[in-house]
Formats: sequence, C-alpha cells, structure tokens
Amino acid sequence: MNAVIRRVLIVGGLVTLVLTGPPDGSLRAAKADEVEYTFGSPVKDGEHTYDWYRKTHADAAAKRYGVAPDKVGDGMDTWHWWCGVDNPGFWREMAKLTSKKANVLTARIDLLRMLHTVPRSERWEKIGLINDPDCVPADKPDQYGLRIDRMKDGALTWDPDVFGFSSGVVGLQLFKNKNFDAQKWSIDKYLDDASSVEPPFLVGMACTVCHTAFNPNRPPKNPAEPKWENLDSHIGSQYFREGMLFGYDMPKDTFAWQYLYHQQPGTSETTRFPSDFINGPILINSIYRLNERLKLGHTERITAEQKLMLQSINKHVGLPENEGIGGTDAEPTYRAPRVLSTGADSMGLVVAATRVYVNEGSGYKDWIPTWALNPYDLKGCQQRGFKQREFDIIGKIRKDPNSPWMRTEARMPNMALYLSTHDGFPLKDAVEAEGKGGKNGKDYLQTDAGVLHKGKIAFADHCARCHSSKRPDNLPENAEARKKAWREFVLRDDFLTNNYLSDDERYPNSELGTNIGRSLTPNWDAGGGYGQMSSLGFKLNQASAEQVFDQDQDGKPIPLYNPLTGKHDVKFSAKKLYYRTPTLVSVWATAPYLHNNSVGLYNGDPSLVGRIVGYEDAMTKLLGPEKRLGAGSIKVTTDDTTLPDVFPMLKATLPEFADLPDLEVDLLRVPKGTPINLLMHVPPTAIKAVLQAYVDGILQGEPRSKFAELRTKNHATGHQKLMEKLLDVSVCPDFIEDRGHTYGRELSDDDKRALIEYVKHF
Repeated sequence: MNAVIRRVLIVGGLVTLVLTGPPDGSLRAAKADEVEYTFGSPVKDGEHTYDWYRKTHADAAAKRYGVAPDKVGDGMDTWHWWCGVDNPGFWREMAKLTSKKANVLTARIDLLRMLHTVPRSERWEKIGLINDPDCVPADKPDQYGLRIDRMKDGALTWDPDVFGFSSGVVGLQLFKNKNFDAQKWSIDKYLDDASSVEPPFLVGMACTVCHTAFNPNRPPKNPAEPKWENLDSHIGSQYFREGMLFGYDMPKDTFAWQYLYHQQPGTSETTRFPSDFINGPILINSIYRLNERLKLGHTERITAEQKLMLQSINKHVGLPENEGIGGTDAEPTYRAPRVLSTGADSMGLVVAATRVYVNEGSGYKDWIPTWALNPYDLKGCQQRGFKQREFDIIGKIRKDPNSPWMRTEARMPNMALYLSTHDGFPLKDAVEAEGKGGKNGKDYLQTDAGVLHKGKIAFADHCARCHSSKRPDNLPENAEARKKAWREFVLRDDFLTNNYLSDDERYPNSELGTNIGRSLTPNWDAGGGYGQMSSLGFKLNQASAEQVFDQDQDGKPIPLYNPLTGKHDVKFSAKKLYYRTPTLVSVWATAPYLHNNSVGLYNGDPSLVGRIVGYEDAMTKLLGPEKRLGAGSIKVTTDDTTLPDVFPMLKATLPEFADLPDLEVDLLRVPKGTPINLLMHVPPTAIKAVLQAYVDGILQGEPRSKFAELRTKNHATGHQKLMEKLLDVSVCPDFIEDRGHTYGRELSDDDKRALIEYVKHF
C-alpha cells in the first residue's frame, strides 16, 4: 500500500534485506565441484542454427554496407549472448533476496526457477519469451534434477565461459556456478528456498531477451517453436510480458501480481530496481537505419568532466580523441544521437549501450548501492531521503580497466556496427505463416494512386515535420510556403529512401500531451543514478517548472484526471518533460503505439494478419483520440487483493513508525477497481503520512487508545482518507495511459483512411 512495500514486491522481503550481509559478488569459491552441461539431441542435417543466422546476416551486411563480416558477427555475438561479465551474479542475488526464507511476499526474481518450472511449450503464452531454436525441451531431469531446455549437440559455436550456454530462451544464458557443491545440492531444497543452496548454473541476461522477436515478413507457424528464419534480433519484442517474468506463479489475489500483470506487453520497466517510485514501463524500441539516425546527432552542452570521459572513451574504442567534441574548454559540447524514448540518453552510443548492461545487472556491486531503495542499506537510504546516488563512471568505475563496464564498453563498436546493418520490413515482402490464410503482404497494400497521393499529402501536413529524417532544403518561414515545400518533398519518389522517419528530436510533453510517467523519472537528473550519462544540455532544458495538463475533446488544456472524483481537477507541476520522436519504419508491424504501448489493440498474434489487425486498430485510434479508452485505460486492480504483512517489521526497523497503533493488513485490502498507480507512485518519505491518514480516519478525533475498538466500524472512512492521501502525496498523479499525441485528429475520415494506407508502405 506504500512505496516501501511497492519496491519490496520486486526487491525482496525487507526483513532479510536488512539482516543479510552485502552480496559477495563472487562467482568463484575456494573449493567447488565442476559443473557438467548436458547437450540434447544433435542438430539435424540441413537444420538452420544460430551459426547459419549469424553468417547469413553478416554476409548480407558486408554486401550491402561494405562492412567487415567478422566484425558484424562479433557484434552480433555481443548483442545475443553477452551478459556484461557479472550480471549472472546479480540475478543470483535477486533469487536469494526473494527466496522463500527471505521474502515476506510471494514475488520470485529467480530466472533459474522460471526456466525449470515453466515448460518450453508454455513460456511464449505465459510470459512472451522467445524460445531458442537451437534448444530442445528436457525429456527428463538432468543429473541435477533440473528440467531446463538443452542445446542441440553441435549448436554451440561460441565459448561458453564467455557467453554461457543457451537456456532455451533467447537472451537468457546459463553459466556454470563456481560456488556449486554437489554434496550440498538438492533440487527440492532449492525450489523450497533458493537462498539455502548454491545451484549448478547461474542465469545471465543479454539484450536479446527484450529485443528479439518474430520477423514480421516470415512469421512462425508455431510461436512457441520458431525457427531462426522466423526471428529478428532488432525489432523489439512487443510480446514480452516482463512483469510476468517475475509474477508468472504468484497468487492472483495479491496486489503484487496486479502490478506485474498490468505492465503492458512489449514494455520494460527499467526503473524497477534503481527505483524512482514511478511505475513507468517504456516500449522496447525497434532499431532501424542506425546510420541515418547517426546523421541526426544533436550538439549538446556537456561538463568539463564529461568531456574528459568522452575523450577517454574515444581512445578506448579506437576513435579520434575529440570525435564529436566541440565548443570551448569552458563550455564544451558533444554531438550525439538521442537513444531513450525521453531523449535523456544524450552522451553517445557507447555510453548509452554500455549503460543498458548496467540495467541488466552488470557491475551490480557498484550499481545496487546507488538505488533509492538499497536492500542492503535501508537505514542509509532513509538517511538520504530515499534518493538515488550517481553510478560513478567518471570518478570510479571507468578507472578500473578490468571492470565489467570497461570490458563491455570495449565491445560496443562492433555491436553498434552490427545494429547499423538493419533496415525495416517492407510489407510487400511479407509472407503469411502456414495455416493463417492465403493473403501475403502485398495483398494488404493499397495501390490506388489517388488514395496514396491523398495519404502523402496528409502525412506532409500532419506528420513529416517530426517523422522524417530528410527535410526540404531552405524551408521558408511563411506557413503556407512551408506546407507547399513539405508536400512537394513527400511526393518525391525518393522520399522514403534511407529515411529514418524521425527527426530524433525531443519535444515537450506540454505539446505532446502524453502520459508523463516515464519522462518524470529523476534517473537522468544531476545526482540521479545515471546523471553522469545525460548531457548538461538535457538537464538545463528541464530546469524550468510547468503545470502538466490533459486535453479536452477540442484539444484545449485541462487539469489531470482524478480517479477518485471522476473529474479533471488534479493540478500538478513538474520539471519540463520531453519525449523523443520514434521512428515509423515498419510501423505496420509493431502496434500498439505511444511510448507505453497504450494506443491500440494488443492481440498477441505475430501472424501477418494479426499484425495488420493490430495496425489498423492502433492507427484508427491514434488519428481518432475519441475512440481511445481514455479513463478506461487507467490500470486498476481486477480483484480484491491482499497486501504483505510488513507493518510489524516497519515498526521494528524504522523508528518513525513506532508511534503508530497496531495495524492489521487484512483491514487494508485493496478493493477491486483501485487504480494501481495510486499505490505505485508514493515515495517512502510519505509512507507514514499515508498510514497516519488511515489511523486518523479510524479515530475521527477519538484518542488513540480507541483505535482497536473503532477500526472495524470506521474502516470505510479510514480507507477513504488513505486513498485521498495517496493521491495527495503522489509523485506522478497522471493516470490515463493513452492520452495525447492527437496530431491529425481534424482530418476527414477519407484522409485518415488514406494516411493509414500510405503508412503501410513504410
């Protein structure tokens, strides 16, 4: 019911978090048994493996882009299998922290347990994970009692000490655990309490767990058993249900399950661990036409310390020392593309890409202490007001040449080269999966020249300003002349050629009108967890404060929606907020839309017809905001749910809670229909005020000694006061998910239809 509890749901039971010692971070022990990996059935003659997938792409990239295929292949290996050196240790620590013994809740952040307990045939349906074609399901437990997919004999073509063995899920790798002791091992003991015994394998996470999905031009017959030719590593998985990775076996009557279940498919909540006390999942980006995107680099102010760091990075990865650096010694600048959906990641591709590995757990011994809610130092977090600390790459982490950061940083140039060799998926080339009907991609394309001309005009008038990396030369200042120039430009035959279909620019939320949850994060502020990785220019742009508005049906600003009153009466001010323009390359294949995947139907169907149905619905709602869910898009609990009984621990651990009367968790059940983000957007510093509001509602002026006598009688009043206080202290009282981005709403129905048809050609 409060922010501490909220993060406990994900980080583990607070009692154990306080009492356990710091993680040792070691994957080695002085004495350990050698772990053996058991392969499955052999690769069949003519069967495509990752090695085929790798060679096919690298050779095609060399032919098209004139790049070295061996470097493309090396970058591809990094993207697919690299786990940032030590992130298997991070996921082991999370498993221990959320084990049965440690956890007062029921969430389990245990990837090994998931791989063992969720059969290969069910992972796609339950969690949206992509099964590795190079693996087969275990037909029986291995010598350790584990039922984990096994790599086909002959499929392993890399060094497993570096990249691990495939777990059966693309992007989750198995590493032999050097701390394993066969004499102590028991699968039953592990499943009962993951902290009680060291497992034979650790699980690491690579980028492709989020970014690999189905090739829209060659969808699989069976999503649970794709072949390599059905996969693509850069489209971003709009099917991944990240919340269910941790909540797949949780009781559905818990609030924790509601929080995890309602995370939109195809999003990642990258602030789940370095908590910002905002529930702000963000779409998993598609990566297209990186070379064109790099041409859009923006020059931003940086600090003198950042300049020195970037010079060091350039030397480390083999670039000229001052590559991208300009300005003066007093006011240096750096030219770089913007990576994150908010445009905060503004320090270049090497920094941006290496930072992603931190979010996957790399360098966790330095990362965990920066969390606003560090499970190993709760009192220290309280003393600093539950604020983040900077992940210090300038003063500490990059000074160790063998740190996980530096070893990962060295791999980034080849990985960036690999990512630069991806284009989109022309719908005309799409072939439907077997058994899904006879229509292929070209059958969905409008060929009527008049309709397409009308769609191009609509795009020029309402979309091209932001959604084109190419611009007319010498755009005039006069509005009508600018419109004419854009129309002529979009109508050119080569308009879509090498067009990134985004200007990669940040636009203020005050113009976009979209939900602010993600853009409000303090991660990239000065002093925030990743503050050293955002430019000074980005921070200066956010310096001023402004009121956050929703829009009425005429597009006029109105206060935010209040789910307690049903009115637009919430006034809220924040720093200036931004979102970056996403690319529209192959947008026909990646509905739903907006930064939180909130606009449009999610049907979980990767077939060609499934994607087209999703595209049609999402585009119709994007251009017709009156057809969206509006207040119906607010995430609410679908059942009465329970909260963890951590009140005794709070009183025992944190002195400020000692003067509260005894609280029974059963009285604070969360009723069906409660907005989830009422609870998820409360900072720890407000916990006592929230609980005190409940107590005051129970007592209604009576002395504290009567609390036990009055708590049942006055519970409804107490609960109402608690809900009002939750809204009052919320750090992000923005609940409607699918609001904003109403460009093109004034178009006629015919023009909207024409625009939808034209965009299918992207």
